[in-house]
Amino acid sequence: MGERLILHLPETVTTRFLVATDARTVPGPDYLADAVGGGGGLSRAAATLVGTPALTIEHTPPGTCRDRLRTLGGAPDRLAELIGAARHLAVTTVADPAGQPRHAQATRLLARTLAAATGGVAADLDSSRLLPVDEGPPTEPDRFVPGRDWVSVFIASSEGGPSLRVETAGLHRFGLPEVMAGPVPYASMLTAANLVRGLAWQLLAEHTGWASGAAPGRIRHTAAERVVRADDVMRFWGTRSSGGGALPLTLDWTASTCPGCERALKVLPPGADPPTWWAETAAEAMPKLVHAVPDP
Repeated sequence: MGERLILHLPETVTTRFLVATDARTVPGPDYLADAVGGGGGLSRAAATLVGTPALTIEHTPPGTCRDRLRTLGGAPDRLAELIGAARHLAVTTVADPAGQPRHAQATRLLARTLAAATGGVAADLDSSRLLPVDEGPPTEPDRFVPGRDWVSVFIASSEGGPSLRVETAGLHRFGLPEVMAGPVPYASMLTAANLVRGLAWQLLAEHTGWASGAAPGRIRHTAAERVVRADDVMRFWGTRSSGGGALPLTLDWTASTCPGCERALKVLPPGADPPTWWAETAAEAMPKLVHAVPDP
């Protein structure tokens, strides 16, 4: 079976969104429940959250989430709009990891609905990104696709050094560790980004299988030695490919840069020549281009 890594799942996980607005008044719970509750499935789940202890919507100074705001990705003008807004509303839910990703999907629908009602900007503090502005009433697809703003991939250099670090943001809200690769040569940054996307999809697929079990526990295992396929990357975006390669690799624990996270999973290139592995073996196996497609 190979080496197995132990995942200690928390009792609860937190999903965090921030709505920044200049509106003088903010709609109350009744408005939110009515605004999202008109449909079925996910809309009903979001409406059911309103008024429960699991959901909190409260005014908060931006300084209370400074660590997460500092890492937000988005257009500079919209980031400035968010930080400079008159009011900041934290939209937070706490749930059992077995209830994810459904719980997070319902929470995002509520946050986007609140932002639309107040003419505000919504940010996902777990995936560290601004959310798109809605032109009409917000909707969320029932189907969960990680690449639809749920899991971000960030590329960072170490003080201008000769290599990069590539890492995810957003997996922790599902009770999972973030995934990172590094040091990665500059020429291999896109290969590494696709690799960690494929790994993110694998971990989330394992989570879904675990959550659907009769009695999910708090400790489970994941393979340290695994194969990431091009299809895993395409599934991250909600589609599939009929071709592509397969990349054997090993994972191990490392320190995490995620606020509040203790550890992350790190890709360990095999052999004594990681730059060649990235440039040749990994590049050949990973897809060169990926396109997100609408749900069928």
